[in-house]
Order: sequence, then C-alpha cells, then structure tokens
Amino acid sequence: MLRRWAAPLLAAVLVLLARPALGSPGDRAHVFQSCLAKCVKINCTQSEGLARGLLWTCPDNCKYQCMWTTVDAFVENGIDIPQFYGKWPFVRWLSMQEPASALFSLLNLLGHVLMLRRFTSLVPRQAPLYWLWVTYSLVCINAWFWSGVFHAKDSKITEKLDYFCAFSMVLFSFYSACIRFSGPQLSCTTISVTVLCIGFMAYHIMYLLLVKFDYGYNMKANIIVGAVDVVIWLVWCAQQRSRCTYVWKCALTVILVSVTILLETADFPPLGWVLDAHAFWHLSTFPLPLLWYR
Repeated sequence: MLRRWAAPLLAAVLVLLARPALGSPGDRAHVFQSCLAKCVKINCTQSEGLARGLLWTCPDNCKYQCMWTTVDAFVENGIDIPQFYGKWPFVRWLSMQEPASALFSLLNLLGHVLMLRRFTSLVPRQAPLYWLWVTYSLVCINAWFWSGVFHAKDSKITEKLDYFCAFSMVLFSFYSACIRFSGPQLSCTTISVTVLCIGFMAYHIMYLLLVKFDYGYNMKANIIVGAVDVVIWLVWCAQQRSRCTYVWKCALTVILVSVTILLETADFPPLGWVLDAHAFWHLSTFPLPLLWYR
C-alpha cells in the first residue's frame, strides 16, 4: 500500500517542482519580440511608472499586451496556444497575474484559519502536542499566503518566498509525523529530530540564497522529504488503526494529497484564460484541511 501511493506522489512532485522554462515558444516568437521592442520604445522611454495594483511596470504591461497579440497570431495560423516564460497566458483580474491560483491559494489559507480556530476552541492548551499543531497551522497559513502573493505577481522575491514557505510546510509535516510517531514526551529522538529539521531548513534557505537558486536541488529536497512524510504517516495509521478510530481520516487525507497533486500532470491551456491544471490542484486541496484537523 505504501509503495502504491509513494510512487505517484514522486511523479507528481517532479512535475510540480520542475524548473520553469527560461524561454517558451510564445516569448521566443518573432511577433512577440517585435511587438515588445516597439511597445517599450514608444511607451517606456520617458518614464516606466507603475501600473495600479501590484507594481506592474511599463515593460511588464508591454509583455502582457504583446502576449495576447502573439496568442491571436498563433490561433489565426492554426498553431497551438504557446506558453510565455514557462507560463500559460492568463487574463489579469484585479491586477492578479494568475487570479484563479491566487484566490484558491487564499481558500486553502482560509481552511487552515477556520480549522485552527475550531481546534483551539475544542482542545485544551494542556493537551499533548497542542502547540505542535498550532505551529503547524501557522506554518501552513504562511505558506499559502505567499503562494497567493506569488500567483498574484511573479517576481524573484515572491518566487523565493513561495518556494521557501512551500518547503517549510512539507518539512514541518514531516517533523509533525516524526513527533506524532515518537510521542509527546521530551527525548533524545524528539530533540534530535527538532535540531535536524531546524538545521536543514536553515541550510536549505541559505544554500538557495547564497550559493545558487537551484531548482533541481529544491525539487529533490521536496521529493525526498515529502515521500518520507507520506510513508511515516501511513505507517503510523497502520499501527494505530485498531486503537484509534479516527486514523482513517489521517490516512485518507495523506492519500488524497498524493492523488490530487497528480492534477499537475494534466497540463493544458487555461479554460477561459483563467483555470489551468495548477489552479484546479489548488482548488482540490482546499477541503483537505477540513478533514485533516478532525
């Protein structure tokens, strides 16, 4: 059972975390390059300025306008809709670059906020691992916030924050599984796992910031930690199934996470220029915290 669900998880994470292409058919096309050069020369020589909303510069707006000119040219000539800088063309809404993914990220954030409030209202502070799960919630809320920001406006800073915080969520889930498995008591195991996770998170961020922002390394780190996390939770559920009636909710959530992430393999141009496979994946994960916290 564990191997059956670990394999699709690994495949999906490979797609999810793969490095975006530095160049794509759309932005390499002559019609796009000539349109962009003309637009920048005419509109951006005096003052670039900032567009309203999320700091869209004049060159950014030229890229956006020329993107649609290129899409129209491709469609008129019977050519498949192209990607631009590794992304599908999306219609901006309220200045958001990928409105559906941004809003669905905030839906995931809302799910954690609601369940955190429910958890703190029902579980006494003296309960074992109370603060572990409060911290887990805050880590997830932070990660989904930066996911929303990144999809609203893609930049070097928002990309790094999205990557770091997404990995923090994966790593803290692994940490939570280890602590849940070993028990709430203070021991050499819990201390070692805590030091290991804090140290690895620090190393991960410092390496990507100071040495090289290596997409391949980041992908491998997420794959390894995520796969081990899934295995630990499923093993724990198998051990506890006869004693704890609620463990099926834990196992089902872990399995659904592994299944829903497979949506990332179904890459297609966005429906209505808004909804792509990545957006559907974010939407599919929204109900999972509602089950997990129970």
